[in-house]
Amino acid sequence: MTGQPAKYCDLVMKGGLTSGIVYPNAVLALAKEYRFKNIGGTSAGAIAAAVSAAAAMGDRAKAAGDRTGDRMPQHDANKMGFEGLAAVSSKLSSQGFIYGLFQPAKGARNAYRLIVILAGNNGALRKLLALLVAVVAIAPIETLLILAAFLGIGYWAADRQGVWAALAPALLCAYAGGALFSALRVARVARKNLLGLCTGLSPHPAPAPEPGTAPSRRQPKPALTQWLHGVLQELSGKPMAEPLTFADLHAAQRYDGEPKTKHAISLQVITTGVSHREPRTLPFNDANFWFLREEFDLLFPKSVVDWMVKQGGDSIEVAGKTFHPLPAGENLPVLVGMRMSLSFPLIISAVPLHEPAARSRKPRTEEPATQESGLAEKNVAESTEALATGGEATSTITAFRTCWFSDGGIASNFPIHLFDAALPLWPTFAINLVYPKTDDSDRPLPQVARTGEQQEIEDAVFLPTENNQGWQRTYQSITHPIAAKEVSGFLFAIIATMQNWRDLLQSRAPGQRDRIVHVSLHGDEGGMNLDMPQNVLTRISKKGTAAGTRFQAFSFENHYWVRWRNLASAYQRYTMEMAEGADCKPRIPAYAAAYATASSGSMPPSYRFSSQAKRDGAADLLGGLTEQGREWKDELRPDLTDGAPRPLPQMKITPTF
Repeated sequence: MTGQPAKYCDLVMKGGLTSGIVYPNAVLALAKEYRFKNIGGTSAGAIAAAVSAAAAMGDRAKAAGDRTGDRMPQHDANKMGFEGLAAVSSKLSSQGFIYGLFQPAKGARNAYRLIVILAGNNGALRKLLALLVAVVAIAPIETLLILAAFLGIGYWAADRQGVWAALAPALLCAYAGGALFSALRVARVARKNLLGLCTGLSPHPAPAPEPGTAPSRRQPKPALTQWLHGVLQELSGKPMAEPLTFADLHAAQRYDGEPKTKHAISLQVITTGVSHREPRTLPFNDANFWFLREEFDLLFPKSVVDWMVKQGGDSIEVAGKTFHPLPAGENLPVLVGMRMSLSFPLIISAVPLHEPAARSRKPRTEEPATQESGLAEKNVAESTEALATGGEATSTITAFRTCWFSDGGIASNFPIHLFDAALPLWPTFAINLVYPKTDDSDRPLPQVARTGEQQEIEDAVFLPTENNQGWQRTYQSITHPIAAKEVSGFLFAIIATMQNWRDLLQSRAPGQRDRIVHVSLHGDEGGMNLDMPQNVLTRISKKGTAAGTRFQAFSFENHYWVRWRNLASAYQRYTMEMAEGADCKPRIPAYAAAYATASSGSMPPSYRFSSQAKRDGAADLLGGLTEQGREWKDELRPDLTDGAPRPLPQMKITPTF
């Protein structure tokens, strides 16, 4: 990338399973104009983010090699960086490749095929036929036994005529019973495979060669996680036995003149802690989790698990099981973080981690709040983490509990909050995948008549270019002439609202909407369509290129100014609210002690500052903010909200993840 303009950007990508084919070409188009600093995503977007971060690391290594003359002979330069990413993109957009990556575990093939057909873009007749066949295929013995039992009862009651009379109810009962046994069998198979039908590894590993013989040339096709491991290692230039970690990205080579940020490349992906009912950002910060080798051997290549066992630290045996510490923080392999974000429920196995559930003695408690000395300052995240992991690690763990992590899209499918800043030093771009209805009334604006494939591709990609674009609410009609479909549409709309409301609201806000490119995909493009024809794959890839190209006309000057207008308005209103509260009369006498803790730094009940200087500084801060609010309430002072972008932002304390 010699001669590339020294512009930098962040990138966030939405989840969407096979819709992620959009991303590699979008990243390649962006890389022609920008260098990447921070990259994040969810689910399929997490895969794209990890692969892009690995390519960015490889590109930096090659740029450093160009400067020093070190060509890194141990690596294939054509497979590193963005050259390697172009090859990966080409492979992903070849027919049958993605389908081959999803390999169901033993005993799960029929259930897997059924789910793919039901969730894919197939006709109602094919879905019905698949449902009928799947029950017999999954539980053939049980179905036949029930059918034989009912026909036998008919024969016993009225000979052959009884058989014919019982045939219809026998078939219905046999199918119903077969469906029940099929569901139970699938549940057992899914539980055995860590709550999924595809673990990410091949269910048919290559057999070890006989002594004195050469390995077989017929190797099984790699499954999803195995292939991704190879991709990450090749793009970044890391050897296969040393998995790429978040720390490797942080410490990557830097370009000439690159801003001196804490990390050269920062990668963040979202997972969902189902056991804790919350989204979590990877890599974890101050979290103490453990893993079982026998479980991780089902999910990750042996070389990765070997490395984690070696690097994690001392293991502990509890209840006959050996628990290994999960490599902490940035030492976590990128493959593990990426896989924890992509655990599409039921299709792809969840990832089990373990946290302490009991200790040999109680954790240390803080001293009473009335004492002045010896108090350690802790933030809310640290306190919450201590509760979630059983307290301070000063005692012996006597029991663990399983914490299941599944697809990040369950809680945050489009995490555009990642890397956000009040006044950013460079833009944080985001790519949104949308699935509009086929009828014209539901199509997002602006809508342009299609006059050919290239025009269709251009029309499917939308980036706001004016301040009054991108704020409109989305609309998805649930009206349908068939009552069952209308009811199901209503239920799915409720689920989609629970999943996406936060992301949707933020994506429409000023200072946010102008940095999001929207890529419209048809029903046969992406999603659960694992075996798409070549023309569809090519069309999706071209949409990715168009999406990345749109950012070349992005106005960071306007973006920066809008962000400042937002901040100025929100800050002014925030301090005015503080002044209004401080000046409210009469004050409530019962709460006088509470008011005094902040205004004078007197003895608070918890989270005390460790020095008088900090207490005085906090009190001065409160006084300064309140006084600033009083000044702005003066009618002669300028109103910074007048003419500010709408809807107005709010400054509120919200939980982070």
